[in-house]
Amino acid sequence: MKPLRYILEYILFTLARMAVRFLSAATVYSLGRTLGQALYRVSAKRRGIARLNLDLAFGNEKTPAEKTRIVKESMIQQCVSLFQFLWVSSNPETRASQLIEGEPEGLDVVAECLGRGRGILFLTAHYGNWEIMGVNHGYHCPGNLVSIARRLDNPHLERFVLRLRTVSGNRILYRDESPIKLVRALKNNECLAVMMDQNAGDWGTFVDFFGKAASTARALPLLSYNHGTPILPMFCFPTGSGKYRIVYGPELRLKKSGNKEEDVVHWTQACVQHIEWVLRQQPEPWMWIHRRWKSRPEGEPRGAVYGLQ
Repeated sequence: MKPLRYILEYILFTLARMAVRFLSAATVYSLGRTLGQALYRVSAKRRGIARLNLDLAFGNEKTPAEKTRIVKESMIQQCVSLFQFLWVSSNPETRASQLIEGEPEGLDVVAECLGRGRGILFLTAHYGNWEIMGVNHGYHCPGNLVSIARRLDNPHLERFVLRLRTVSGNRILYRDESPIKLVRALKNNECLAVMMDQNAGDWGTFVDFFGKAASTARALPLLSYNHGTPILPMFCFPTGSGKYRIVYGPELRLKKSGNKEEDVVHWTQACVQHIEWVLRQQPEPWMWIHRRWKSRPEGEPRGAVYGLQ
């Protein structure tokens, strides 16, 4: 049944793309918000996961009303991002630029880091419209961008998404590919974009995220440790009305103590701490519906946080 489901999904995806193709950026934004509000109302399960995450992250720091608003705006942002992604696909360079306010901040830092000749490790997250940020980088920012991604289950959607992700000259490396390709990209002075905001499963390193242990991939800090590659945050902040401000930096300057294993854990913590800092400043654009704390350290039942077995 999966092949049939994948075809039906792709047909719906294509119809949605055709529906937004001739709309204005403002209309696409309004449409995304309207459907996001509908998603919030009908998706009780995802709404519940997001609310639990906010309870874990902020406790009593935020009121119930504030958390409800953040959950709603987060789900709206996911819908807005999807429809903007479809809209941009018809004319990527022009339309991606229309969604970005001004020149990205920190391009001088990007250039300085590239000048060292060891590539850049971009620390980023599922925040704002990360897809548009990547497309825009390929057209207008220094450094060849190589993103680490997971293949979509639907092969028809995967082909479409891959074309758009690479249309501006970017490349994609999949998580199941050889790590040698990552090292080669850095040696070629390219920029690797790595998302460190999602649950990394049983193979992740547990570090503190909003005061609770969270399984986290450590590929980025390990690569930085081994190759001296600078770590540079890369985030896309919504500014209202469907537009975004892109910020590169500041560089995370991390020191070695001589104990590699301990250092990589500490560097992983520093990366996650920066993501937490971003979320504390503006929590709404993050994907709060993700079960970030699903994997648990030894001694804690897996999925216990979310009532899973």
